[in-house]
Amino acid sequence: MRTRHSHRITRRTAGRLLDGTARHLAGGTAGRLPGEPAGAGPEHLIRVLSAATAPIREGELAGEQAAMAAFEASYPLGALQPSHVVTPRKRTMFNLPQLFTVKVVAWSLAGLATAGGAATAGTIAFTSSGPAATGGASVSGPAVPSGSAGAGGSVSGNVPAQPVASSARAGGPAATGSSGAGAPVSPTRLCTELTTKVASVTGDAQGAANTAAGAAGVAAVLANPALTQVLATPPFASLISAVGSATAVPDYCGLLMGLPTVPVPAAFTQLPASVVGHALAALPASDLAGVLRSLPTAGLSQTLGELSPAQLSSVFTTLPASAAGSVLSELPASPLAGVLTALPASSVTSLLPSLPAGDLATVLTTLPDAATGTVLTELPASGLSSVLTGLPAPALGNALTGLPAGDLSQILTTLPPSSAGSVLTTLPATTLGSVLSALPASTLGRVLGSLPAGDLSTVVTTLQPSTLRSLLGSLPSGTVTQILAKLPSSVLSGLRGILPSGILAQLPV
Repeated sequence: MRTRHSHRITRRTAGRLLDGTARHLAGGTAGRLPGEPAGAGPEHLIRVLSAATAPIREGELAGEQAAMAAFEASYPLGALQPSHVVTPRKRTMFNLPQLFTVKVVAWSLAGLATAGGAATAGTIAFTSSGPAATGGASVSGPAVPSGSAGAGGSVSGNVPAQPVASSARAGGPAATGSSGAGAPVSPTRLCTELTTKVASVTGDAQGAANTAAGAAGVAAVLANPALTQVLATPPFASLISAVGSATAVPDYCGLLMGLPTVPVPAAFTQLPASVVGHALAALPASDLAGVLRSLPTAGLSQTLGELSPAQLSSVFTTLPASAAGSVLSELPASPLAGVLTALPASSVTSLLPSLPAGDLATVLTTLPDAATGTVLTELPASGLSSVLTGLPAPALGNALTGLPAGDLSQILTTLPPSSAGSVLTTLPATTLGSVLSALPASTLGRVLGSLPAGDLSTVVTTLQPSTLRSLLGSLPSGTVTQILAKLPSSVLSGLRGILPSGILAQLPV
């Protein structure tokens, strides 16, 4: 006959174990009730309960905060909420094993929170039936500074694991590089963890000051030399891989975290162009402006020069007009020409007329002549008129003088007659003569013949007599007659002593 042995314990034994009165039930007879067999209280369980209920010893609370942070972060509260409404049913009494299991789990979790040594005994694992301790893993994390307690771990079960890290003193999380389920951690999250870790390494006082300083404080943390030391730890290796060098990681993280300044401006050009292009496109206008303004001139020139036309268009479409003007006016001639000639015509059309007058003047006087001609001839009449009529006389003369004849002709014939008159009458005599003398005769006659009478009068009286004689002498007689016929008699009278007899013969009587 087979004898069945039960490994269960009685209700009375369970109660006495939890009450702490049955610590010696594993062997001998002391404290055992009559008829209660030896071994009724498993030694391992007795040791766990004894450790959980014993008075706290010195040093055991050192890991409490870290253990609780690991437990709470590993199993979010929302995951414990029921996904459906449970139908009420008749209340039934727990059987002994259920009651015993619930109490033991409660005491075990209390032991985790109060005993520092128990916090590293195992990783908390959650299943559909409840939490239990699983051996073979420890709650651990990268080293943290003296005085800080770091904890990190993974969670198995129905809820995806999240990398956990905590610092009881400095508040610096330690990145794990991947979640417990094996999914990679996003670069932005790694950068956040890296920043907090560096603040922890540099000390509580400095870390607190940087945190209080907001974005500027975060940038200062990323620029701290201690970051190189933290980057050497495995969780952050993927950040180095993403940009190709450790020195570029601070600026990469600054872009991902949306900082309005570059942490290490001198290293910004080490970032791959593809990374910079995508990161700049994702920044809001204020942060984008801050990033570009914080770069040194050489770094700004190289950065913009490496962007594609579409990326450049995105950048200057996003920037406010004042920020765009500030950025463009900082560029030297060659990089500025590269940026403006690479931009699509539609972007140039919306960009240049919107710039503040001072920045627009700087841009057009900095551009090489060929690039100025290319940029201005891309503008439609309204945009071209807005740009040229908004310039002060010195900047306007500088922009028009030296342009290739073909570009100058296209510009002056594209402008509406009133705008062309406004532009020409703004120029001083010498510059006006140079501009008009650069035009082919056919274009000169067309431009002068289309000017309003008042602007034409100003032009002919501003020009030096020798220049006026040369210009009119290059035109066909019919064109000269048409031009002179638009002038008032007072202006014609003044020309009688200036113009040669051949032209005077064509004056109206």
